[in-house]
Amino acid sequence: MHGKATEAGDMDHPFNSIESAQAFMDLLAETIVDTMKDLNGHHQEALRENEERRAQAVELALFKLKTMNCYVHKTRRALNDLRLLRRLILNERARVEAVEPTARGHILTSNS
Repeated sequence: MHGKATEAGDMDHPFNSIESAQAFMDLLAETIVDTMKDLNGHHQEALRENEERRAQAVELALFKLKTMNCYVHKTRRALNDLRLLRRLILNERARVEAVEPTARGHILTSNS
């Protein structure tokens, strides 16, 4: 995902479009998962070394990342919904624009 967002130039302006925001959120979700994996290792290490305070700090960081991951997931779903709605709206507009010239031509022809 990281390469996709960078190749598209989306990281320069991550919210210029729904798709660029989606790419940004995909990258953020990937980063959260990677960080959680790293922190799980640090947590195990802290427990092995009997560093209770450090283990608790890592647990809190993991909790915050899990919370953030839920928000990212909801945001990704919302962006997907918006993209679908945009397609429906633009498709409807395209249909109306395609029908209007035909309807006008028909009205003008029938009055002539």
